[in-house]
Amino acid sequence: MKVLPFKIPKVENSSFHLQIDDEPYFYDKLHQHPELQLTWIVKGEGTLIYGDYLGEFMPNEVYLIGSNVPHVFRSKAEYYQQADKRVLAKTIFFKPDLVKKGQSVFPELSQLEGLLLAADRGLKINPTASPKLIHQMNAVFETNPLSRLGQILCLVDEFGRTESQVLSQWPQKPLKEQHGRRLDDVFKFTLENYHRPIQLEEVAEVVHMNKAAFCRYFKQHTRKTYLNFLNEIRLQKATELLKNSEMPIAQIAYEVGFNNLSNFNRTFKLMKGRTPVMERSRFTIA
Repeated sequence: MKVLPFKIPKVENSSFHLQIDDEPYFYDKLHQHPELQLTWIVKGEGTLIYGDYLGEFMPNEVYLIGSNVPHVFRSKAEYYQQADKRVLAKTIFFKPDLVKKGQSVFPELSQLEGLLLAADRGLKINPTASPKLIHQMNAVFETNPLSRLGQILCLVDEFGRTESQVLSQWPQKPLKEQHGRRLDDVFKFTLENYHRPIQLEEVAEVVHMNKAAFCRYFKQHTRKTYLNFLNEIRLQKATELLKNSEMPIAQIAYEVGFNNLSNFNRTFKLMKGRTPVMERSRFTIA
């Protein structure tokens, strides 16, 4: 299957496509599609890459993925290694044109235009508001097609009025398939090797480029340097260890690829605005 673009199956006599992913792990290739994607992570954990955003996804989170924005929900390593680990997600796909063309018949749909524009940058619902949306999404999957249309419009309206986190700093552009394959190879290589020293020449070789060309290419398509991207992944993994283990902070620093504790502390504070000690105390209090 091609990395980019990703084909959403067309359903006859329906404006929407409903999909349930009950698998050992999520589809792990960087991809894009013209449909908007409203996804509820029922079960599973891992890393979400969306345009220039990189973050952790967890169960009972709800995301709105924009039209033709490169993204991937990449499961944690243990989902590929342990047979008893599985993921589950429920997703509603629909094309933006559905709302735009529908305005000629139903002017009220114009109220959803703001949400469509915001979707380009990606949205993650505030966790405190997720239960209500999850209840509405469940209802969509359990009703008949005619009732489903009204429920989906109510769901999208509720999403637009609910507090959410914008994922990407900048509006995203579609990627050509060749660029998508290259970036996917870089992301996969980095997620598999972040725990050790990585030289720019090494990662450039993964996509058959020289160091200078790779640096320009990566910055052009992600709006960040490769070192920033690498550190984002390392700090995300460090945060998981701070939250879920009692491992000493110095050991965590080495586990995620930093060669000394002071560099780890400095980078953590610079990128997250707090020290690793402060980060661990947040989870302890919670």
